[in-house]
Amino acid sequence: MKTIFRSSVFGLLSSVLLFGCGGSSVSKGKTLVDVDGRKITEGDLEFLGSLNPNIAAQLATPFGQKQILDNLVEQEILYQAAKKEGLDHNKVVQAKIDLYKKVIMAQAFVENGMEKQAKEYYNTHQKEFEKLRLSDIVIRYASPEEIRAAKKAKNANAPKHTEQEALKLANEVYDKIKGGETFADAAKQYSEDPQGKETGGDLGFVSKEDPKMTRRGLSPLLEKAFSMKVGEVAGPIKTANGYHIITVTQPAEQAPFEDVKMQVLFKIRGDAKGKILANLKEKSKVVYAEELKPQEAPAPQEHDHPHGEGDGHQH
Repeated sequence: MKTIFRSSVFGLLSSVLLFGCGGSSVSKGKTLVDVDGRKITEGDLEFLGSLNPNIAAQLATPFGQKQILDNLVEQEILYQAAKKEGLDHNKVVQAKIDLYKKVIMAQAFVENGMEKQAKEYYNTHQKEFEKLRLSDIVIRYASPEEIRAAKKAKNANAPKHTEQEALKLANEVYDKIKGGETFADAAKQYSEDPQGKETGGDLGFVSKEDPKMTRRGLSPLLEKAFSMKVGEVAGPIKTANGYHIITVTQPAEQAPFEDVKMQVLFKIRGDAKGKILANLKEKSKVVYAEELKPQEAPAPQEHDHPHGEGDGHQH
């Protein structure tokens, strides 16, 4: 959730305290600090983390949590001092609070609407959110020039095979698996992905448009995997990373909405807010004062052509 303050943690805490942090409905769990009778609890920190991923990351470390807590304490001290001076009844302060409340409520309405659209998208595109468990063995390749340069630089992690050599080796590994060697054992022995060697090739659960796999250029593996049965072995499949042999170890299942919610929101975000506003504007009556009316662009004028066809002039 974006907040109306962007410049600092202190600003974010200011916006939270508009809701009465300390004694509010979010104040629950263990009390971490008591400031003149106002308790700051674990619930307050959890609420902050839910508002902003950066704050959540900071709360994940003891040092970061202490920084946030110190900010909350400072803010509570200032808040109580302001109340003692009667600033909560100051007209300018009240006007600011009303303005901030409108911004927060408007943002909440947009977020609520976007979540509804995300659920609708999820329900109508269920195949998109199926996940299966995939294992992979990769034999990497490079051009002869790249291989020579890597050897000269003593880069042990660089590909050691030409494309032709990699394809030959991948076919040999495939034959070994078809001959009875387990996929996991083959991955530990032959895969040139360091993580794959450790996990027996296991890539975990992946979706058909898995963003991590796509970023790594592994979309061809996904396309093939979702047409395979559990235990089936396929390959070699060529990508920019090398030649791959894959197997499906668990069948495709529907991922719960909460697991893919952020992925869906990211996907629809471009149009979602525009749709919400367009729908509201259709139902709203907006009347500008005459001098404040938005100026319409002037209609294009047809230009006279004094020497045009049929103008009556003799040449």
